[in-house]
Amino acid sequence: MFDFSADFLTPGAAVSHVIFAVMLCAFSAVLTCWVIRWNIADVPNARSSHAQPTPKSGGVAIAISFLAGMVVILSVHEEAPVPDVPFAIFLAMTGVTFAAALADDLIELAPFIKLFCQLAAALVFSLFVARIDGLAVPMIGNLTFGWFGHLVTIGWFVLFMNVYNFMDGIDGLAAGGALIALFMLGGIGLLLGAHVVYLSALCLFAAVAGFFAFNFPPAKIFMGDTGSQVIGFVIAGLAVIGARGDAGQISIVVVPALFSCFIVDVAATLLYRFFRKQPLTQAHREHLFQICNRLGFSHLRLSLIYYGLFLVSGAGAVLLQFADAAARLPLFISGLLVYVPLAVMVYLAGMARGVVTLTATPQQDQP
Repeated sequence: MFDFSADFLTPGAAVSHVIFAVMLCAFSAVLTCWVIRWNIADVPNARSSHAQPTPKSGGVAIAISFLAGMVVILSVHEEAPVPDVPFAIFLAMTGVTFAAALADDLIELAPFIKLFCQLAAALVFSLFVARIDGLAVPMIGNLTFGWFGHLVTIGWFVLFMNVYNFMDGIDGLAAGGALIALFMLGGIGLLLGAHVVYLSALCLFAAVAGFFAFNFPPAKIFMGDTGSQVIGFVIAGLAVIGARGDAGQISIVVVPALFSCFIVDVAATLLYRFFRKQPLTQAHREHLFQICNRLGFSHLRLSLIYYGLFLVSGAGAVLLQFADAAARLPLFISGLLVYVPLAVMVYLAGMARGVVTLTATPQQDQP
């Protein structure tokens, strides 16, 4: 029924992929309804951006739908250009990430246990699936990492998974941003013949879309750590696979470029808290989107603003991919710097309204 042969750029294949994605999206939506009835409530506290208890762990629907879609593709591996063992390990580590995140949503694991699970999944991926083993640097050429590439890969996974998790704090923000980024990444993978990236992005896009229908402001359910960790792991993995383990050779900086606005938000927040001598790992409400929310921006307005930023970042990522290798890193850094004036404007507005302050308060956060 579904055409997962190597020649994806045909009308028949396109139609079968759309049908497959729609069915997977519907499956995700049904599972999301079930999770809502399950009602693992996220009770608001002083640092929450919502006022009413809301079901969380919508990521259960995302993870199960994604893995189900991937299993379907793996089951027709004789037609799909997918390497069996690395692909299976990738899915297994996604499953491990899912199990650890679900346990955290249910019983709140200690931070070091969550970090250990991230490190373990990243290590196995790096050893048996793919690793980052080089980067084109201007005036230096291709910088080869060798065995150090394993550490770079593990660091990349932990960094991206936590960046994505930090940004899951407004209705529809993280899920909508992921949809735009996955659409762009899947499109790049399709055009370049990076079939693993394309098929995985297609499945994750459909899985997130089914959940997004219930997460769009006002949200009926949150994705929780189950969703943010699984999405973060899969997208981080696709960045590495696209660069080293897939035929299309997608630049390793494409995925960071797609999520530029998230990276700048987290970096600005960490710098702000560092200079105020506050614990960097402590929960707070000082991300740029949280400051804007406290300034009166609704969840809907904020999400739409970030969707616009993702579209801009997506266009930049496409240009970056088709630029000369030596120009990609400077283009990525330039893309990050574009958002710096916006971050400064948000903090200035927050200070003018008394929402944030430069005063060092090591013992207590702003309420």
